[in-house]
Amino acid sequence: MTDDEKIITKIEIQKRNKERVSIFIDGEYSFSCSAELVYIHGLKPNNPVNIEKLLEIVDEDNYLKCKNDALKKIERSYKSEKEIYDKLIKKEYDEKAIARAIQFLKSYNFLNDEQFVSLYIKEKIKSQGKNKIKYSLLRKGISEPLIEDKLKEISNSFQFDTALKLAEKKYKILSKNESDNRKIYSKLWEYLLRNGYQKDIIDETLSKIEFSEKEISVTEEKTIDFEELNRLAEKRYSVLIKTESNSQKLCKKLADYLMRKGYAWEDIKPVLKSIVSSIDF
Repeated sequence: MTDDEKIITKIEIQKRNKERVSIFIDGEYSFSCSAELVYIHGLKPNNPVNIEKLLEIVDEDNYLKCKNDALKKIERSYKSEKEIYDKLIKKEYDEKAIARAIQFLKSYNFLNDEQFVSLYIKEKIKSQGKNKIKYSLLRKGISEPLIEDKLKEISNSFQFDTALKLAEKKYKILSKNESDNRKIYSKLWEYLLRNGYQKDIIDETLSKIEFSEKEISVTEEKTIDFEELNRLAEKRYSVLIKTESNSQKLCKKLADYLMRKGYAWEDIKPVLKSIVSSIDF
């Protein structure tokens, strides 16, 4: 065995991706590569290998496999840079291969967060308010300034029109089983809040709904200050998301914080659905 050669002590199939293996040199993890590469080069435990030459081959192979996986993800649906990065990490590609793959996608404009935000907003704005869209994009790794910049292009009048259509449709459903206008009003208010609409849009929208009986006032119906509750939740969410990426844990921490502030779970729930929309309650 020459000075450039090392001994492979173990080849282990990866748990998350059966097509990839982990290579151990002299008893320690050294690198990962495709199982196909193992067969092509006849790699076996206790066999000496020229580690420098092998790593060059492995790096290129990892990059090609990583790039192809990234392209498959993009083909299915347009994604943000963070979404692609997270999916490649789960596939257990190394940082070097992922960085090269992402750079390749960006060079051909297959990956473009600014374009992604525009397309996402165009699709979701037909049925969601700005708040819900904003927090969904934050979870996808989009920067807040970019989101805010793109959302500024959406007028309040457009938001009002979409909110009114949703509210009128929801009202027809609710009024079939509920005769108390106050309860209907409350449910409509929470429904629009969950869908990410801002307080002024919600108030204006509900003022246009023709209730079957005398229209109720905002002061009669609202038992809590939803605007203040939503403000507290948004502020706390912006802090928690910096250190917690798990939606379930994030939701629990946010709910615990709001309950410590004295809010009831039934009042907190629509706010959480608006901000952490991936959670099912």
